[in-house]
Amino acid sequence: MYGDDGVPRRARVAAAAAGAVIFLTAGCGGPSAARTDGAKEAPASGAPVLTEPPEGATTAEGATTAGSSGPPPAPGLAAFRDEPCPELTDADRASGHRITVADSRPDGVTVHPGGPPQTALVKLCSTADEPLAGIALSAQVEWNYAGERAPKLTVERREARGGVWRPVELVVATDYQPLTGADGARDLPARGTRIVEYRITAAEDAPTGSGTLMIHAIRADADPTDMADQRGGGSGGFPLSTAPRP
Repeated sequence: MYGDDGVPRRARVAAAAAGAVIFLTAGCGGPSAARTDGAKEAPASGAPVLTEPPEGATTAEGATTAGSSGPPPAPGLAAFRDEPCPELTDADRASGHRITVADSRPDGVTVHPGGPPQTALVKLCSTADEPLAGIALSAQVEWNYAGERAPKLTVERREARGGVWRPVELVVATDYQPLTGADGARDLPARGTRIVEYRITAAEDAPTGSGTLMIHAIRADADPTDMADQRGGGSGGFPLSTAPRP
């Protein structure tokens, strides 16, 4: 997905003579701009941007977020939290990234059709000396993950300290689309971190596939028409594959 200079490839798939980028979405319907419960408006779109509720808050469904007696924290959280954050590379700096992304599954995650969900921890690390406001998250695999078929994967996300599982709109596209499906915006403190847990499940009829599950950290108010404006966050990912049941 990234070229030698660290800038995401702008590969596009021609559809007939229209030259349109082919993409699919799974989990929450069609593509959208970043969303927030705070009723902010994403530039050049009418879609609301969804923010995570504060820790200890009670959601509309009656579930309690992290920081109270809600769900337990993710397994392995303490050790992962203590791992050092990756440094910005020269390519990251050239792209304007201010966030590095680490994960707990460098060897990859494998799911099986109809099998149990698999999880991975992802840590966002700010390299900025000032708070970064409204950093939303999105998830993406390339459109050929399953040989140009819908991957039929369900992706969920929660705050690793014990948050509520929330559906993630999985973007299936070759083109770099960090704002599509982005939600869960939260402020990232100066030189601070945020750890989220992802849960991936394959449907009973999910096809075999493999690729990288990219996690994009993106300003929720980034201009969707300005590529430079969308690169103020950061991106990372881990290998993901769908294999036949043993």
